[in-house]
Amino acid sequence: MIQQSSEAVHIVLWSGINENNIIMLTKVTLVAIGVLCLGLPTVRALDVNPEAEAKRLEAGLTRLCGVWEWTVHSHTMNHREAKSRIVLPTSEAAGTAGPSPSEIRIYGDAVYFRWNGPGGFQEDSMLLIDNKRLEGTFRTSSGAVGAINGRRLSGCQTNTAETSKSGNTGAKDGVKDEAGKP
Repeated sequence: MIQQSSEAVHIVLWSGINENNIIMLTKVTLVAIGVLCLGLPTVRALDVNPEAEAKRLEAGLTRLCGVWEWTVHSHTMNHREAKSRIVLPTSEAAGTAGPSPSEIRIYGDAVYFRWNGPGGFQEDSMLLIDNKRLEGTFRTSSGAVGAINGRRLSGCQTNTAETSKSGNTGAKDGVKDEAGKP
């Protein structure tokens, strides 16, 4: 709107807030709050069964157990690649020495690893494929990001102490191992 007067030309782009606009804005705000309060269901905490959670974690760790060849491709460090061997879930469980993550979370085929070290941490978000490969991405506390591919080199060795406690050593009772030897 352009207003002319004898003294100057004024261009009014917005006439400001008047009483009718304030009342309408208040009504709209109150209706929006009411809809949100009545329309949203109450949030309830998820009940987690500790026994079922322990079984799920144990089954997942059994699937991961072994020695893996890890190929790390850093997108932030000139696309540098590094290969290493890691042991999952721990050196004790796999029966061989090697680096292991400080934390593992497993949800179906989705796997989360956290590695803590003197320079900070690294978090890996992976997908377990056919219990033979792990593929995913990582990020570090220093900001580096990239891709990771894992290939299973060997599975876990059976614990001979547990086998002998149960009375089944494989040679007894005619049970054969995977290679067909008693």
